[in-house]
Amino acid sequence: MLTILGYARDEAMRTGSYGIGADHIVLGILRHRDNNACRALAACGVDTASLKEDIDARVFAEQAVPWEDLPRVRPTRSAAALLHTAAYESLKYGRHEILSSHVLLALLRSGTGAAADFLRKQNLDYDGLLAQMRKNQFILPREASQAPLPRLEDLMGPLGEELTRLFGSVQSKTNYFS
Repeated sequence: MLTILGYARDEAMRTGSYGIGADHIVLGILRHRDNNACRALAACGVDTASLKEDIDARVFAEQAVPWEDLPRVRPTRSAAALLHTAAYESLKYGRHEILSSHVLLALLRSGTGAAADFLRKQNLDYDGLLAQMRKNQFILPREASQAPLPRLEDLMGPLGEELTRLFGSVQSKTNYFS
């Protein structure tokens, strides 16, 4: 997920935005390619190249952010809300880290932004995506035979640390992503 957030920062700069929004995170997922979110989109029949083009058409500014302004590029409230909802999705499936598939589910749960609009036009909603993820094991459902859910206090510590680390790494002036 850290690589995806780095790509999201790069995508924000490429599209001329000083704020890393939810759509930039989706662009980061698409740029990374080797993740369960992209595999799930493909399994649902979504053309990821068309998704990227649609997002670009809606968020592109006339001029990219210059590299010397890198320290000024920060996550927006929409990105924070998306990651918080992704953390909720992670908790639902007993995970201690946020995966790209959780972000995609969170995007369809919130339903805001260019990416969510595009996916709705493709007749893809939260339930349809979740069914496809379960069918192809892009997200493993909790089985009744598994141990009971861990206590919320036990999960929030690792998830809170993960969110803090992710945002800190994206905002760090010395942390560059390849």
